[in-house]
Amino acid sequence: MARVRVSLDRFRSAVEEAMDAFPEPFQRYLEYTEVVVADGSVEGPLGLYEGATALSSGYGMPERITIYKRPHEDRAETWGELVAEVRRTVLHEVGHHFGMEEDDLPY
Repeated sequence: MARVRVSLDRFRSAVEEAMDAFPEPFQRYLEYTEVVVADGSVEGPLGLYEGATALSSGYGMPERITIYKRPHEDRAETWGELVAEVRRTVLHEVGHHFGMEEDDLPY
């Protein structure tokens, strides 16, 4: 099965599009959240959230969401599948930002 491969810039645009899709009321809670795109490894995670949650007393401190390119590419056969997987991962990591635990997240 062939896997999709895209440039780092094209992958980054999919991540930015997913982040920009959050409704305005949520955008202010993402104001201090740095979004990083990294290559990652085939067996590694799709994403990682680091920092305080938007609901904690530490909110406003730097938070970071890292989205890993290679594992997304290895799960998708088309650009459309890759974009959908990136969106699910971004939703998952932003869910952590809002204090959700793994078992609470839909993705």
